[in-house]
Amino acid sequence: MSSVSVATVQKITLKDSDVNEVYAIQCFNQKNPNQQIKAYPYDLSIRRIPLIGESVVLIQGSMPESSPGKRQSNQTYYYLNPIAIQKNPHNNALPTSKSLISVGSSAAGYASAAVGVPSVSGGSSSSKLGKGFSERTDVGSIQPFIGDVLLEGRFGHSMRFGYTPKGSKTSEKPSWSSSTDNDPITIISNGRKSGGSYNKFIIEDVNDDLSSIWLGSSQKIKLKPAQKGIGGATNPSSYSNPSIYLNSDRVFLNAKSDSIILAAKKDIINATPKWQMEMDKLFTEIEKLATELKNLTSAAATFATGVGPTGPATNASKVATIVSNIKAMKQ
Repeated sequence: MSSVSVATVQKITLKDSDVNEVYAIQCFNQKNPNQQIKAYPYDLSIRRIPLIGESVVLIQGSMPESSPGKRQSNQTYYYLNPIAIQKNPHNNALPTSKSLISVGSSAAGYASAAVGVPSVSGGSSSSKLGKGFSERTDVGSIQPFIGDVLLEGRFGHSMRFGYTPKGSKTSEKPSWSSSTDNDPITIISNGRKSGGSYNKFIIEDVNDDLSSIWLGSSQKIKLKPAQKGIGGATNPSSYSNPSIYLNSDRVFLNAKSDSIILAAKKDIINATPKWQMEMDKLFTEIEKLATELKNLTSAAATFATGVGPTGPATNASKVATIVSNIKAMKQ
């Protein structure tokens, strides 16, 4: 590998009509805007598709037809991820890139923006970023804590491989807590309900994010259950054992060709607007009710009779207790 340079993206190939051109970009060398370059992704395992006007690092390397072990006279360009010029995960295009692309102006305009004097910033760039991409001004980065591994998309989705820092001097504090600061937590978040501000940190919130999955080890996750009653379960904000939380407006579990299996060491609890049901207790009461009804029909239990009208069943109190227990499961 040799010849490292920086280029501004002009065009991106997102069709597979030519398999050799998939993900190819057309760009110009920022030191020489008149030099047009075609480049290909350096790594296809994890792809970050650039926007029109974003800057990428180019390196030269072997061509597909190159022979190993031989000195290559002809090499092709490969591009790395976009450079974070605007320090924002949503858009890092240079505000002056449109004029450079359209009229091939001198590098003076680019140089001015590159040293921190952009003509427009904060999401109101006049650059055409690419067909289908709509720019937003409310996407900020999630708060980093020292040692974190963070992955962020362009529209407020993220993945955090983190922990519970103590005493960190940061803009935002964790929305979770733990008595142990070095236990892992993984958070997959898709969208912030409260939005954000351009280049301002935001922290994941299990109740506020549009959809999220939280994998905790010793953390207390401050999830607010949709119902007040959740049977005998410990509230998430007080539970500090390993746990997984999924939260969204709707959760749909679908088994395409087999069953959905719910298995628990202790119990399975359903909570609805009218009922809070511990499955062990519910099915135990149903079994008792079925047994008593069977006893009535099999004469194992009888109605007291005398000279007058038929009296109540001898197991009436048991049936009444069962009914009472079932009603007690209501929210």
